[in-house]
Amino acid sequence: MNLHKMLRVSKALSTLAVIKSKCENLKDITMSNQQVAKLYNYIISNFRDLKWSIIHSEWLRESPLFCKFISFQWMKAINVFNKNGKKNLSINHLSDKLDPNWVTGFVDAEGCFSVIIEISKTKKVRVSFEINLHEIDIDILHKIKDFFGIGAVYHRPDREKAVYRVTNVNYIKDYIIPHFMNYPLISKKRGDFLLWTKVVEIILNKDHLTEKGFLEVLSYYASINKGMSSKVFSHYSDIMPVDKPIVNLPENLDPNWVSGFVAGDGGFSIYVRPAKDYKLGEKVYCRFHIAQHVKDLELMKLFIKFFSCGSVDIRPSRCDFIVQDINNISNKIVPHFDAYPLFVIKQLDYDCFKECINIMVLKGHLTKEGLNKIKSLNLKMNNNRKK
Repeated sequence: MNLHKMLRVSKALSTLAVIKSKCENLKDITMSNQQVAKLYNYIISNFRDLKWSIIHSEWLRESPLFCKFISFQWMKAINVFNKNGKKNLSINHLSDKLDPNWVTGFVDAEGCFSVIIEISKTKKVRVSFEINLHEIDIDILHKIKDFFGIGAVYHRPDREKAVYRVTNVNYIKDYIIPHFMNYPLISKKRGDFLLWTKVVEIILNKDHLTEKGFLEVLSYYASINKGMSSKVFSHYSDIMPVDKPIVNLPENLDPNWVSGFVAGDGGFSIYVRPAKDYKLGEKVYCRFHIAQHVKDLELMKLFIKFFSCGSVDIRPSRCDFIVQDINNISNKIVPHFDAYPLFVIKQLDYDCFKECINIMVLKGHLTKEGLNKIKSLNLKMNNNRKK
């Protein structure tokens, strides 16, 4: 073999080693959808170089053993990529760009505007905007980070948690607050947000460094989210909480906001229960629902208007918007989520739910084969998906 051939062989083997290494290491890191896409492009482009090296190397072309080896290793690399990357790509098949109303809807369900008070030798005030999710949905946090262009995503594998967080007060002023002013929250969380912006303003003006400003912060803090912590209350039990702003609901819900909100607080469920009056001895129930604290009862009623179906079930501390009628689900719920996707892992639950609805519309659930298919779909949904 001459030097020219040896160099081409070396280049081919080196390229294969890099591709193989990158794919095998994929399982050890957390990647956003954009990072997965970049890796895929890297593999494809380098495989083209690898094929070019093989084509121009007579020794490689005429070696069946090497061809068999390189084919096996390439397929192994692709399988590793598919196994680790498929989860991220499968829920983002329509677009990588989030609609701003979707983001607001998701934050209405899952976001938090926090004030953190530290009392030791000195008194400190910090603010934070964050979204905490199960680690299975870390990809949507990367998408939201890309949407705002600020903040960071943190992963806690030991707790199976992931969080998107923004704490820089100037970033909050320039990016977070303007977004929610232009695309307002509509749940009771908007009241927390408006009080939170007052604290941000106090910090920006450095008034929190004075005793008067610090006490003013505490009056807002006492009305945001769950109120004062027990530690802060033990030091400032006489602080009077400010009144929360009145939140007026819109006349109609934005469809993107609806999908964002459902991505956080909605659910798609399938139940198979014993039924003596059915030939197969079992009956299938399907339910689309949105759960919320009872303080957002009027918001839940707006979903009846939006979908033109469903009802609101009221409990002591919560209320649920529910649709169980198969025809309404098929004709009103499914078309909406086909047009306005969820973008989180719950999208896969919806896909299974939709397949079940299609089976039921065609009366397939009345057959043994159809019933077994529905049971198999149910095993892939909701908490079963996290196992």
